[in-house]
Amino acid sequence: MADSGQMNTAELVTMLRERVAVNVRLALVAHATQWQLHHGQVALDDDTPVTERAWRYSTATFLEARLPGPTVAALLRGEEQDVGGLRVVCPGPPSSTASTYRLRGQEEWDRVTTPWPRTEWTISRDTHAAQPGYGLLLGDGPSFLNFDQALSAFLYQRPHDSNANRADLWRITLPQRSGWLSRITIGPDLLTVVVDGDDLHGAGLELSCAQGNEFRPVDGAGTYRFPLPNGSAHDSLLVLRRGDQWLDWRSFPAPTYGRVRDPSVVWEQSGPELELLLVNGEGQHLECKQEVPEGESRKKMLKTIAAFASQDGGTILIGVRDDLQIVGLPEGANVDKQVLQVVGMIRDNLEPVPSYETRVIDHDGKKVLAIEVSGGDQMYAYRNRARPDFPEFYVRVGPNTVPARHHEIAAGFRQAPTGTMF
Repeated sequence: MADSGQMNTAELVTMLRERVAVNVRLALVAHATQWQLHHGQVALDDDTPVTERAWRYSTATFLEARLPGPTVAALLRGEEQDVGGLRVVCPGPPSSTASTYRLRGQEEWDRVTTPWPRTEWTISRDTHAAQPGYGLLLGDGPSFLNFDQALSAFLYQRPHDSNANRADLWRITLPQRSGWLSRITIGPDLLTVVVDGDDLHGAGLELSCAQGNEFRPVDGAGTYRFPLPNGSAHDSLLVLRRGDQWLDWRSFPAPTYGRVRDPSVVWEQSGPELELLLVNGEGQHLECKQEVPEGESRKKMLKTIAAFASQDGGTILIGVRDDLQIVGLPEGANVDKQVLQVVGMIRDNLEPVPSYETRVIDHDGKKVLAIEVSGGDQMYAYRNRARPDFPEFYVRVGPNTVPARHHEIAAGFRQAPTGTMF
């Protein structure tokens, strides 16, 4: 099965119709005497009891419920259905195809991460469908400035930090629990894998890199080990497979830029991880600083953080010279105080404050401060105190941070959630 592609919508309708019930979350927009679907999320093969919710407003309604599979299949076909006492219909003619994505375990996509792999299908919305208004939402749910903030809060509990203005009408998720990699521990000379799953018959683990590969049959859920006499290679790939089909996989050029760190991968010694991060040098996603910057150098670092956040993320390492030599934070420095100093810089100079993590990496007795910035879905500005009314926007071009062009700024504003910018 390809990791991405297209699927006939009729096949999705059949899958839904065969299920007794599915968990759904629906965002509806009032239109004449009906409610038109603006966005729907469906979880297949999820028997987790759902806590039903209903936020009802005069122009919009948000529902979370467990519905009969045939009811959701009929909605997907474009047929009007009664949902919670509302006449609900999908706008426009039904789409004939859905985009398909196959995701490994712990892979974040569109704000969702699961321990096991999953397949997701999305169906785009008809651009001529009724659009939500942008006035205040007041009703028997929480009050919001506009529809986008309400949708973001309902789906992600993040009213000011999500791209709620979705382009997809449907998002359908199928967990793949046959087998997955629940924990990988990388030591200096040993890789330990914990495998879990519901159907591991005929499966095996393969660890490969440019120098060769090693295969281990899997006889059930449990722990499996690969000796690493030469340490972990920077191009290592671990695959849980059955024949020519992968069940789950991980690669280890860690960390993954622009995403939350993978909690299933544990480095027993952080030194090798730092060396892997530095293997390709400074570039689109990596910037090195010898020490916590002051003066004009501080401004340069903050601009780079804004650029990382406005694109697909990146990491700043403090305690590493431009020539990639690891010197560590100054001896005797209060590390906690330096972390707080960086956090304060970001809070006081970037708007909105991007999503990021700080952590201290130990390497041969030297401490390196890593600032891991997640990629955003909008533009992030540097606020120059000398000109507070003129936000500055930046992007990353290779190893350089440069002012964003007008069309790049405009594109960032078009995709930003309404009400979250300046």
